[in-house]
Amino acid sequence: MSRSRAIVQKDVALRCVAQVLLLTFSTASLLMPLPQRWGGSQAWAQEPEKPAIGIVPFARKGEVGVLAAARIEEYLRQMLSAGDALRPLPAKVIDSGKPLTPIVKEVKEKPQTPAQKALERADTLSVTARTMVEDNEDPADTMKLLKAAAQRYEDNFVELVDFTKLVDVYAQAAAVSLKLNDAKGAREWLEKAVVLQPTFVVDTRKASKPLQQALTAARQGLADKEGANLSVDCPLAGADVFVDGVKVGNCPSQAKDLLQGTHYVQVRKVGALPWGQVFVAKGKDGAVSANIKLEEDPSSIGLTVPPEDIKAFAGSGNFHEKVFKNMASMFSKQIGAQYLLYGVVSKSARSLELHLFLFQAKTKRSCALDKVDYQPTLGDLQMKTLDAEGRVRAALTTCKEVEDLPAVFDASREATAEPAAAVVPVAPPVQEEEAPLPKAKPTPAPKPEPKVAPVPEVETALDANADPYAGLLHDEDETQKKPWYKKWWPWTIGGVVVVGAAAGIIYAATRQPAPATGFTAVGIIP
Repeated sequence: MSRSRAIVQKDVALRCVAQVLLLTFSTASLLMPLPQRWGGSQAWAQEPEKPAIGIVPFARKGEVGVLAAARIEEYLRQMLSAGDALRPLPAKVIDSGKPLTPIVKEVKEKPQTPAQKALERADTLSVTARTMVEDNEDPADTMKLLKAAAQRYEDNFVELVDFTKLVDVYAQAAAVSLKLNDAKGAREWLEKAVVLQPTFVVDTRKASKPLQQALTAARQGLADKEGANLSVDCPLAGADVFVDGVKVGNCPSQAKDLLQGTHYVQVRKVGALPWGQVFVAKGKDGAVSANIKLEEDPSSIGLTVPPEDIKAFAGSGNFHEKVFKNMASMFSKQIGAQYLLYGVVSKSARSLELHLFLFQAKTKRSCALDKVDYQPTLGDLQMKTLDAEGRVRAALTTCKEVEDLPAVFDASREATAEPAAAVVPVAPPVQEEEAPLPKAKPTPAPKPEPKVAPVPEVETALDANADPYAGLLHDEDETQKKPWYKKWWPWTIGGVVVVGAAAGIIYAATRQPAPATGFTAVGIIP
């Protein structure tokens, strides 16, 4: 009895452990993703790809060092990469003018030409006529459809690829002519079929004897006539020459032993318009010259903007001109970017100034951003670049469009800014000579101000050997700025408490009372 109770207790304990483990895993799976849902850095579903931005190498104005401009540019690239708004392209993309992965252009389907539509109509007429023959309908109506189909094939042969369709129409017309008791017409239709396809035969199991006899007579009549040769020449080398739908070679080429009758010459070349000409063989050699022309397709013309032409605007600043907007738009599509960022680092008496200009490829707008002032020693490089990154993000939605040459690029304005105030014409003091003013009393000399010891600056200069990149986008700084519900430890502690409480409740609910043994132990303490 005691053994069975022990087994039951063991089973209950195992079930409790299994329930606790299951609850632990389920609770952890629910609690851990909560920071991600409420503003974490990772999303449940894969985020769409961020818009790409190409950063053009920054220009320098005045006595700005190369290293200082390069540090500002690299820091801004790092900030934009760490943000969630834009995706900076590698510098080699701007230098080469080519994207990292080839851009697949959407190939638009060309609309049907009138010749193609006519050939499709001929196909429909031919199929309908064949059905009418099989249903033993009126031969006269069937002949009308066959003649219409043959006429459309012959008139639009330039774009006809499969000439067996035309041969089949000739054969059907010959069979229908015999039903109409027109033996001469049947032979003429069969002669046309043999001229286009000398190996043409009819199915002896289905064709009537009159049709077989008419075909034999047509073939014999053509064999008795002298054939002809045809030479085909064209200005574009490498074009393909087809006679009656059969390729005879590359241009220039020659077709030999053509039967007397009507033949169809086609010349095709990739990128050229289709060309064709009818040649009627009468026992004498002939020659044709294919005047094929290249197809003018604006979508197939690829214009490439050299990177040097785009970089040149960083020094000129003509962001408001139409030529820049067109070239920048083409270059953006060329490298697969939605934005281009230009920067100019200039120097004033007290600071280094960063002027940024954002170009939007979709709208062809050039946006001017508010300048950012840096310390001459770049001691505030990280904080000021963070401000610059925020202004770039703000310019994606709010654009102050550039309508004129920016002041930082206007050399004449800088050269004449201060002298303009000094060169002011003054009228001659005519009235002062007639009525001179009384002499003013001499003013006492100002008392010398007491000397005050200079207050040391709070900000210290940046050590020349210090790395200005140290601490950039540091994880600890980011975690200190996060609110408590975005940090990991509150949710971990809460998860442990919930799991422990649930385990205790389950254990208490499923615990079996201790079995009664029937014995009582009494201890007597002396």
